[in-house]
Amino acid sequence: MTDLQQRVEQLLASHEPTTTGPADFLGAQFDAGLAWVHFPEGRGGLSLARGRQLEVDALLEAARAPRPDVARNSIGLGMAAPTLLAYGNEELQQRHLRSLFACTEIWCQLFSEPGVGSDLAAVATRAVPDGDEWVIDGQKVWTSGAHGADFAILLARTDTSVPKHAGMTYFVVDMTDPGIEVRPLRQITGEAEFNEVFLAGVRVHDGNRVGAVGQGWTVATTTLNNERVAIGAGTHPAQAGQGRPARPRHARPAPQRPRAAGGPPRELTERA
Repeated sequence: MTDLQQRVEQLLASHEPTTTGPADFLGAQFDAGLAWVHFPEGRGGLSLARGRQLEVDALLEAARAPRPDVARNSIGLGMAAPTLLAYGNEELQQRHLRSLFACTEIWCQLFSEPGVGSDLAAVATRAVPDGDEWVIDGQKVWTSGAHGADFAILLARTDTSVPKHAGMTYFVVDMTDPGIEVRPLRQITGEAEFNEVFLAGVRVHDGNRVGAVGQGWTVATTTLNNERVAIGAGTHPAQAGQGRPARPRHARPAPQRPRAAGGPPRELTERA
């Protein structure tokens, strides 16, 4: 029996999978380093090769153990987690990674904006510094699950005097903060899977900044690269990437642009 198998056996022995609640079991899985084995120790992993997660998942599925709710928290599991690991400060990682894996925190993505299309670097939502806080004003659109999200990853413009790729910064936003309004976009099917999100004077502490000021393009590219990894790996988030882009990215990268998180054409919807 390998050390990894022993860890799984110990987890199953101490937390009976068919009677332990999902949040408790997943929290214990994180503590055992079995959430994302390629993450560092203390961050839900064991610093092992990413492929070793498949061994863990197979054993847990065979035991009918609770699994992360990918349907509800795909943004958090596949995109926010690896981005926080790569660029988030220690406090952000300690505060969110465990709760995110246990799905006691649901996340959404605040990237796309009206009139911007696929040009992610053209975001107009502004974040203005005010002491140790940032004041954010703007509008996001096509946000899946915003109505049920606890936190969001957000891209905002912090400098209009530099090329657009260099003037953005990335933040974690509490969706319950004052000044945030979520409005559903009603589709012709009658469903409202997408939302508009309005931010008016939303105050975000500088500790919720992910990466350096002006590094938002690089951080967002990491997020979207990890989205592709998670999609390519199938439905389970464990294969989400770990870190920064493979190639160094500068303040103004090559013309290739990441796809902004989008939704169906606006003409297919009507406002609720």
